[in-house]
Amino acid sequence: MGTSGVVFAHSDDVQIDPQGRVHTFCHAVRGKWHVMGVVLAAGGSVQWYRNQLGQMEVAVARELGIDPYELLTREAEQAPPGSEGLFFLPYLTGERTPHADPYARGAWVGLGLRHGRPHMARSVFEGATYAMRDCLDIIRDLGVPVEEIRLSGGGARSQFWRQLQADVYGQDVVTINASEGPAFGVALLAAAGTGAYRDVVEACQATIRVVDRTAMEPATQPVLTRAQEIYRQLYRSLKQDFVTIAEHVEAS
Repeated sequence: MGTSGVVFAHSDDVQIDPQGRVHTFCHAVRGKWHVMGVVLAAGGSVQWYRNQLGQMEVAVARELGIDPYELLTREAEQAPPGSEGLFFLPYLTGERTPHADPYARGAWVGLGLRHGRPHMARSVFEGATYAMRDCLDIIRDLGVPVEEIRLSGGGARSQFWRQLQADVYGQDVVTINASEGPAFGVALLAAAGTGAYRDVVEACQATIRVVDRTAMEPATQPVLTRAQEIYRQLYRSLKQDFVTIAEHVEAS
């Protein structure tokens, strides 16, 4: 979970979604495959919220000498799971998977007088995570076994976001001893390629270990699963409206 969000799954056999909602590529490991979903503005939506609406948190964080994201997550924690019916669609730059829609745009839907800044902040985190689950569920439906979910990137550093991901995905999540997966993976490929390890499998087994586990909260997960279905319907309901908006902008 960085600026974009990536759901990456290893597969021993080729698995292709007939609708093209996720991508299938040759793996870096010879003879293997990977299936991948990409959310263009996952952490990017949180960054947008911080830059455009979180100036107060940024200023206070500067005085306290802490990361402004820490204040944003504290604020988000004050709202209940599901944000009392407030949904954020994280399509700030269109979307890649599962929609492949350049016209999709971000939106808050369900805003009412009951909602305050905590709801708005939490809904952004939830919307980005719902988008990741969209990809994860397609991978599951392809028959790729999801035995363990490993989190990395900025979204893995926050205990709040780790818990939210576990609850939205409906499965315990773990972090490993490398917080930046792509860079660590490149180093392992180089180590295997230069003979430091016999192959990539040996390199992974020798260097990667789980360091933290976040359990799914049974009381929260059903609430977020119901919210997930509403989130998915909102895109379907607004899909043509996004095109109309783009035409309006182009004509202006």
